[in-house]
Amino acid sequence: MKTAVSVAALITAASAQFYNITSKPFQIHLRSEDGSVDDTVSACHTGAAIESLCLSNSNTTSKPDPTPYDTFNFNSSIYSQPIAGTNFGTPGILTWVVPASPPIPSSVQFFYDPSTNSALPLLFPGDQSPQTLYFDDQDQLTVVSYVDWSANPPQSANPVGLQRWYACKTYYLGYQYENLVWGLGEATPENPTCVPVKVKRVFV
Repeated sequence: MKTAVSVAALITAASAQFYNITSKPFQIHLRSEDGSVDDTVSACHTGAAIESLCLSNSNTTSKPDPTPYDTFNFNSSIYSQPIAGTNFGTPGILTWVVPASPPIPSSVQFFYDPSTNSALPLLFPGDQSPQTLYFDDQDQLTVVSYVDWSANPPQSANPVGLQRWYACKTYYLGYQYENLVWGLGEATPENPTCVPVKVKRVFV
């Protein structure tokens, strides 16, 4: 574990220069339209220096008790600009610091399993392969697409903000949590536990 932490720290130091503008800390709130989900997000251990974005008050095999919410940051770059004519804000990455010694800055990547139609956002050390995200003018977490996949053939399109977020019970490397999940495509995830949610940041 100590070796893994040391390697992660070196990787982080080598790549931390691009996303060099850090927002104020914030909570992440999840809420479903029917009210069945109304919770904050915690970083839950999912491997060596890897965390998932689990629901703070969920009760699952790997997290039987409520946990305090965590605070996150949004890191952007001096080279990034908002998309003109939209309310998407500046692109950046969702970050969190692992409370290790030394601390390990981490960022969200999407983990894809080709056997299903949802992706699991996970916090990995550094920012080598982060998922680009946006917060719109309502502070809601958004993914932006520039491709119309419904066209024949698919073609470039004006930027569209997508919010295909779900709260789902998940399984990853033996860990079972209720996590924030991203739906792939317009269809509802095949995971029967998934509930669509809005994801909003609340500054602390």
